Amino acid sequence: MSKARSDYRILVVDDQKSMRGLATYFLKQIEFQDIDEAENAREALMKMQTKRYDLLLLDWNMDGMSGIDLLRAIRSVPELNQIKIIMATSERSVDKMDEATSNGADHYVVKPYELRDLEVRVKKVLAC
Repeated sequence: MSKARSDYRILVVDDQKSMRGLATYFLKQIEFQDIDEAENAREALMKMQTKRYDLLLLDWNMDGMSGIDLLRAIRSVPELNQIKIIMATSERSVDKMDEATSNGADHYVVKPYELRDLEVRVKKVLAC
Protein backbone atom coordinates (compact mmCIF):
# COMPACT_ATOMS: atom_id res chain seq x y z
CA MET A 1 0.00 0.00 0.00
CA SER A 2 1.46 3.34 -1.00
CA LYS A 3 1.56 6.38 1.25
CA ALA A 4 -1.02 9.12 1.11
CA ARG A 5 0.38 12.39 -0.23
CA SER A 6 -0.15 13.96 3.18
CA ASP A 7 2.32 11.44 4.65
CA TYR A 8 5.29 12.44 2.48
CA ARG A 9 7.89 14.74 4.05
CA ILE A 10 9.24 17.37 1.68
CA LEU A 11 12.01 19.94 2.08
CA VAL A 12 12.08 22.96 -0.24
CA VAL A 13 15.59 24.45 -0.45
CA ASP A 14 15.88 27.82 -2.16
CA ASP A 15 17.62 31.05 -1.22
CA GLN A 16 14.71 33.11 -2.56
CA LYS A 17 11.88 33.36 -0.05
CA SER A 18 9.33 33.96 -2.81
CA MET A 19 10.31 30.73 -4.62
CA ARG A 20 10.17 28.73 -1.38
CA GLY A 21 6.72 30.15 -0.74
CA LEU A 22 5.50 29.41 -4.27
CA ALA A 23 6.82 25.84 -4.17
CA THR A 24 5.21 25.24 -0.78
CA TYR A 25 1.92 26.70 -2.03
CA PHE A 26 1.97 24.48 -5.14
CA LEU A 27 2.79 21.37 -3.11
CA LYS A 28 -0.11 22.07 -0.76
CA GLN A 29 -2.39 22.53 -3.77
CA ILE A 30 -1.58 18.96 -4.81
CA GLU A 31 -2.31 17.65 -1.31
CA PHE A 32 1.14 17.46 0.28
CA GLN A 33 1.10 18.80 3.83
CA ASP A 34 4.38 18.02 5.60
CA ILE A 35 6.56 20.64 3.92
CA ASP A 36 9.56 22.38 5.44
CA GLU A 37 11.70 25.13 3.96
CA ALA A 38 15.41 25.92 4.09
CA GLU A 39 17.03 29.04 2.68
CA ASN A 40 20.45 27.50 2.05
CA ALA A 41 22.35 24.22 1.95
CA ARG A 42 23.63 24.55 5.51
CA GLU A 43 20.11 24.92 6.88
CA ALA A 44 18.94 22.00 4.74
CA LEU A 45 21.69 19.77 6.11
CA MET A 46 20.75 20.73 9.67
CA LYS A 47 17.09 19.89 9.04
CA MET A 48 18.05 16.55 7.48
CA GLN A 49 19.87 15.62 10.68
CA THR A 50 16.63 15.78 12.67
CA LYS A 51 14.00 14.71 10.14
CA ARG A 52 13.89 12.10 7.41
CA TYR A 53 12.63 13.58 4.12
CA ASP A 54 11.13 11.74 1.18
CA LEU A 55 11.75 14.54 -1.32
CA LEU A 56 13.94 17.62 -1.70
CA LEU A 57 13.05 20.35 -4.16
CA LEU A 58 16.51 21.84 -4.51
CA ASP A 59 17.50 25.14 -6.12
CA TRP A 60 20.69 24.94 -8.14
CA ASN A 61 22.01 28.49 -7.70
CA MET A 62 22.31 29.46 -4.05
CA ASP A 63 24.81 31.54 -2.09
CA GLY A 64 27.40 29.51 -0.22
CA MET A 65 27.08 25.84 -1.09
CA SER A 66 25.26 25.46 -4.40
CA GLY A 67 22.39 23.07 -4.94
CA ILE A 68 24.50 20.79 -7.12
CA ASP A 69 27.14 20.63 -4.38
CA LEU A 70 24.44 19.79 -1.83
CA LEU A 71 23.13 17.11 -4.19
CA ARG A 72 26.63 15.58 -4.39
CA ALA A 73 27.01 15.72 -0.61
CA ILE A 74 23.65 14.01 -0.05
CA ARG A 75 24.40 11.29 -2.59
CA SER A 76 27.74 10.59 -0.89
CA VAL A 77 25.95 9.53 2.32
CA PRO A 78 24.40 6.06 1.96
CA GLU A 79 21.78 6.75 4.66
CA LEU A 80 20.41 9.64 2.55
CA ASN A 81 20.24 7.84 -0.79
CA GLN A 82 16.53 7.09 -0.38
CA ILE A 83 15.70 10.82 -0.61
CA LYS A 84 14.29 11.76 -4.00
CA ILE A 85 15.69 15.03 -5.35
CA ILE A 86 14.27 17.38 -7.95
CA MET A 87 16.69 20.12 -9.02
CA ALA A 88 15.18 23.51 -9.85
CA THR A 89 16.94 26.18 -11.88
CA SER A 90 16.29 28.92 -14.39
CA GLU A 91 18.95 27.46 -16.70
CA ARG A 92 17.45 25.51 -19.57
CA SER A 93 20.61 23.90 -20.95
CA VAL A 94 20.73 20.19 -21.65
CA ASP A 95 24.23 20.14 -20.11
CA LYS A 96 22.79 21.30 -16.77
CA MET A 97 20.06 18.67 -16.89
CA ASP A 98 22.67 16.01 -17.67
CA GLU A 99 24.92 17.25 -14.85
CA ALA A 100 22.03 17.09 -12.38
CA THR A 101 20.99 13.57 -13.31
CA SER A 102 24.57 12.27 -13.52
CA ASN A 103 25.10 13.52 -9.95
CA GLY A 104 22.02 11.74 -8.65
CA ALA A 105 19.06 14.06 -9.21
CA ASP A 106 15.84 12.15 -9.82
CA HIS A 107 14.33 14.91 -11.94
CA TYR A 108 14.76 18.51 -13.01
CA VAL A 109 12.36 21.46 -13.27
CA VAL A 110 13.01 24.81 -14.96
CA LYS A 111 12.04 28.00 -13.10
CA PRO A 112 9.72 29.71 -13.25
CA TYR A 113 7.51 26.66 -13.19
CA GLU A 114 3.76 26.28 -13.03
CA LEU A 115 1.77 24.04 -10.71
CA ARG A 116 1.35 21.39 -13.40
CA ASP A 117 5.12 21.30 -14.14
CA LEU A 118 5.90 20.59 -10.50
CA GLU A 119 3.01 18.17 -10.05
CA VAL A 120 4.08 15.96 -12.97
CA ARG A 121 7.65 15.70 -11.71
CA VAL A 122 6.75 15.11 -8.06
CA LYS A 123 4.22 12.41 -8.96
CA LYS A 124 6.74 10.70 -11.21
CA VAL A 125 9.57 10.79 -8.66
CA LEU A 126 7.44 9.67 -5.71
CA ALA A 127 5.26 7.32 -7.78
CA CYS A 128 2.13 8.69 -6.15
